[in-house]
Amino acid sequence: MQLSQSDGRNTQFIANSQAVESSLSISETSLTNASNLLTNLKSLAIQAGDGALATTQLQMIQKQVQEGISEMAGYANATDGRGNYLFSGNKISSAAYVVDSNYNATYQGDTGQRDVQISAARQMQISEAGSSVFGDTGSPTAVFDVLKKFNDLLGQSPKPATYASDLSSIMSGIDSVQKNVLTGIASIGARRQENDNVKSMDEDLKLQYRSSISDLQDLDVTKAISDFTMTQNSLKYSQLTYSKVTALSLFNYIS
Repeated sequence: MQLSQSDGRNTQFIANSQAVESSLSISETSLTNASNLLTNLKSLAIQAGDGALATTQLQMIQKQVQEGISEMAGYANATDGRGNYLFSGNKISSAAYVVDSNYNATYQGDTGQRDVQISAARQMQISEAGSSVFGDTGSPTAVFDVLKKFNDLLGQSPKPATYASDLSSIMSGIDSVQKNVLTGIASIGARRQENDNVKSMDEDLKLQYRSSISDLQDLDVTKAISDFTMTQNSLKYSQLTYSKVTALSLFNYIS
């Protein structure tokens, strides 16, 4: 019974590890896509710095930035396949970000995290707070803030006198928020590796449990009792013989 109970708990840990891998894999993919998108948007910012571009060309770049903001919202509002939002902290039923028609973003999650038990001694974090991977210490919507600034700058006609410096600030902002996203990717990657290692140990333990349970369940009770009785009798007679032999001495023979 104890082995079966332990095996049951271990089986649950394996199932938990599989669920953890699924959630972390989706999160890592979403953040990787978000990072790639930021790289593309920075390229647009560099392109927008070309002073020879006409207003219509800047408007085309602006349209791509707007599409990029919508795409970023999709990555930030990724779910685990069961409808739970991955970047809302503990508020898994609420979309992490809401972006209005003017590209103002609002973070609806919290700073919490969800953990899943993957072994008797280890819990694994499976969710991220969007405020840490898509935001920074100053704003939980930092990614969207810098992209809105980019969009708004491109929408000004004629260009403001500070256009070049504003664009440079936007590129620096994109670099900064991308660094946070990359840190999130690294953290998830490390957790995925640890989760895989723990899952491997759980699977090895599963084989040990099943082998031990099988040995007990497949035991031939009648033969086991017979062998035990024979061994017990043999030991009994050996003990009697030993006690008689050790009682003998040279004086026994002399007398």
